[in-house]
Parts: sequence; structure tokens; C-alpha cells
Amino acid sequence: MEREPGEPTAERMVRSAGDRVDLSHGIFHAPVIGAQYNYAPVPLPVTPADSWPRLRTLRRLALGIRPVRRFGDEPTLPPYVRRDADAELDRIVADRLRAGGLVVVTGEPLSGKSRTAWAALRRVGGRVRTRVHNAQPGADLRGLPTALRGRDRSGHHVVWLDDLEGHLGEQGLTAGLLAECVHEGVLVLATMRDEAYDTHRFGDGPAARVLSGAARVELTCRWSGTELARLAEAEDPRLVDARRHRGSLGVAQFLAVGPELWEEWRRAGRPTARPSGHQLVHAAVGMARCGVTAALRLSALEALTGGPVVAEDLAWAARPRLGVVGLLVPGAEVGTWRASGPLVADALRSPDMPPVRADEWLFAAKLARQHSRGDFGTVVQAGREALRTGGEVGSEYSAHALARLAALAGDDTDARFWYRRLADLNPSWGAHVFAEYLVQQGETADAVSHYETAAQAGNRMAAEALGPLLLARAEHWLARAAEAGSEPAATRLAALREALAEIPATVKE
Repeated sequence: MEREPGEPTAERMVRSAGDRVDLSHGIFHAPVIGAQYNYAPVPLPVTPADSWPRLRTLRRLALGIRPVRRFGDEPTLPPYVRRDADAELDRIVADRLRAGGLVVVTGEPLSGKSRTAWAALRRVGGRVRTRVHNAQPGADLRGLPTALRGRDRSGHHVVWLDDLEGHLGEQGLTAGLLAECVHEGVLVLATMRDEAYDTHRFGDGPAARVLSGAARVELTCRWSGTELARLAEAEDPRLVDARRHRGSLGVAQFLAVGPELWEEWRRAGRPTARPSGHQLVHAAVGMARCGVTAALRLSALEALTGGPVVAEDLAWAARPRLGVVGLLVPGAEVGTWRASGPLVADALRSPDMPPVRADEWLFAAKLARQHSRGDFGTVVQAGREALRTGGEVGSEYSAHALARLAALAGDDTDARFWYRRLADLNPSWGAHVFAEYLVQQGETADAVSHYETAAQAGNRMAAEALGPLLLARAEHWLARAAEAGSEPAATRLAALREALAEIPATVKE
């Protein structure tokens, strides 16, 4: 065959790219026969159903249930607190275990969907031999029918699909695949966020056809009075913390967000991270550990941190984690902040937290007296209990704080005990502050000896305070003697008063 002018060369007649051959530019003078091959992905095999893990051996954390903070030998998760929806969910799960079908637990983020669904499965399916296939989001489920064939039907088989929206699609749960599960009497137990459920449920798409036949139980983050009453009976420390510190958070939200807050706050303290933000949160946490429940003004936080609050640090601390709550939360009054409940609860129980310093206890008492009167007595009493051991072993700062806290509590006997203890530990400083306390009590005569002790130990301020006191005492007694008829006393009194009159007011002060 001769090539006509402009006719494509053989090289141009056939263009190949991978598995595709392009003959669109070829010129043929005889019939051509071609073959077309269509390739479809092969379903990934699913482990045979009788090899699935038994229900009682599965770890809850592997099923999408979020971890919570734990200290010491506490169990991984606290005991489950029954929800009002449990009775209905148990009935539906029991029915679908027998007949097969899809059960979906829906709810807000962090409302406890996975834990509630799992608890129901344990209650209902744990009495018989039950095996569970835990499919990860995006897993190929098309091999399920093959995995279910020939299984031992004396027990139950369950497909667990946490966050169902990640399992919808051609390779996931389709209407056809769900029909086969129903035919095989297999329960498909799933969880789904409300927003995702609403997105996929309505319309005529494939996902809507899957969800249209589902039995649904709805949860909310807001617990009812009966649910909270059950929580009040719990003894696990983490559930006790949820009862005391959750504020406006749901119980499941409180438990889930705690580890996130704790980890981020602790890591922020590294020199290369956000140490100033860490210190800002630390200040609020410290006051909460002392028992101050009132939100703090920025001026108080600045006094605790020793510097101005940086806007960037405040924004970082206030940003909600997991869409729930930040490290700091705003108070009712604009410009006030407090440490979030989950963070405070963990700080109170963590063995790694250093003890609250003596000066922090004193500052907390001052804040409580000014802004949170209801906390004042609790803060003072807690500080006295926390610092007593330090005072007994000879800590000057503890002894000083104990004396001041006792005075704030109106316990004069204990205040004097700790002031004397401080004076023995540090004659210069301790005797001086004891003398000042006595002056406040109107006992200037007794204060003189302690001022003298401090002055003799080199305390300049004690010497400055002692001079006017001694002059006042001299004037007092000279006046008494003059009134009794002593002429020398009257002469000295006049001279003393003349000298005092010539002293500038600023010097007298």
C-alpha cells in the first residue's frame, strides 16, 4: 500500500498511552476488528465471620470511643451511666440481632453516641455468642456477603460502623449490601452525627435509600434530670469531677475534651512552644485550685504572671478545642476569664502538678474577699490545711502565709502562733511582720520589743518604725509624769514636743 501525500505515517496511525490505544488518526483500507476490555476493582476480602473477634474481647477504645484522663490504676474508662434512651435502644438492638438490619445512634458531636451504642450491644448481645466486625471508615465492605456465608448461625454477628458517613458509597454500605445483611440476619450498628445524618438521609440518592430503612435513636449533650440523678450516684472520680466541674458542658463533652486540653496546655509550656500562654492559663488554673470560682479580670492575671496579657495568648487560650471549650472561658462580666472545668478537674487530681505556692494562696484569699465572697472561707481554710505541713517543717513562706490566713479567718490565737514561729525562723523579717500585726491590733507596747529584735537583726524598716513608737511612748510617759507634778518631766516634755514640731510631716510619716 502506497502512502498518499499528507497521509499519516505508521508512527502517527497508532498512539498508545498505557492501556489505551488511539486509532482516531489512522487510515484503514480493510475491515478492522478491535477488542475493548473493561476493568472493575476487585472487592477486598473480609475476614470470615466466624473469625471476627468475640464481643467480650473487644476493646472499647478501638471502636471510636474517646479516651478520658486517668491517674494511677484507674480503669481506662469510667463506668457507663445509663441514658434515658437506653431502654428503647436495647429493644431495637435485640430485635435487629434476631432479624438483621441497620440501627443508627445519632446525636450532637461528643454526645456519647459510640459509648451508648456499645453499652447497648454489651447489654443485649453479651449474653450469647456474638462476634463483631469493626470496619474502619473507608473500608471496602463489598466482601461482607462472602464473609457471612457458611457461618455458625447459633450466635450473632454484628457489623460495627462508627461515623457511618465514612462508610457510605459504592465500596461501603449500599442499599443492596444492607439488604443482604438483613437477609443474613446480621445487625449493622452505626453512629452518626446529626448534621451528617440530615445531609445524607433526605433526597433520592444512594445514601438516603440506605438510611430510610434504619432504626434510629437520638442522643443529646444535654442530660435530663433523671440522667443527672444517676450521675450523682457514681463514685468514679472522673464522673464526680463531671458532676462538680462541667458547668454548661455535657457529661460526655466534659470527659472527651479533658485529655485534649491537658495535653495541649502542658506542651505549650516548652520554651519553643507558647510559654507565655501556658503561664497565663497556669495563673487561672492556680486560682481555681485554691477554690476561687469567680472569673478573673486581666489585671489579676497580669499580677499573677508578672507581665501584661498578650492578646495572641488570650486568643489561643480561649479557642474551643473539639468545638466544645477552650483552656480559658469567659466569665459573665466582660473582660473576665476562668480556667475551663475539665482543665481544673485534671489539675486538682494530677500528681504531677506542683503544690500551690504560699503567695498564691494569699493572692487567692485577696481575690476571693474582693470578688468572690462566697469562696472566701473555703479558700482560707484550704490554704491553712495545705500549708500547715510546710510551716511545721520550717518554711518561712508557709509560716508567714499561715499567720496571715489565720488572721483573715479571725483566728488570733493561730495567727500569733505562726507569727512567733516566723520570728524564730527569721528574726529580721519575722519579728518585723509580727510587730506590724500587733500594731494593727492596737498593742503597740508589745510591738516595740519585736521591732527591736528585727532592728537588731539589721532590718532598717523595723528601725524606722521603732523610732516614732519610742518617741510616742516617751511623750506619753513624760506627760503622765508632768501631770503628776514632775517639773523635770514637764521640761523634757516641752523640749520633746518642740523638737517633734520642727520635724517635717513627710519625715514623721
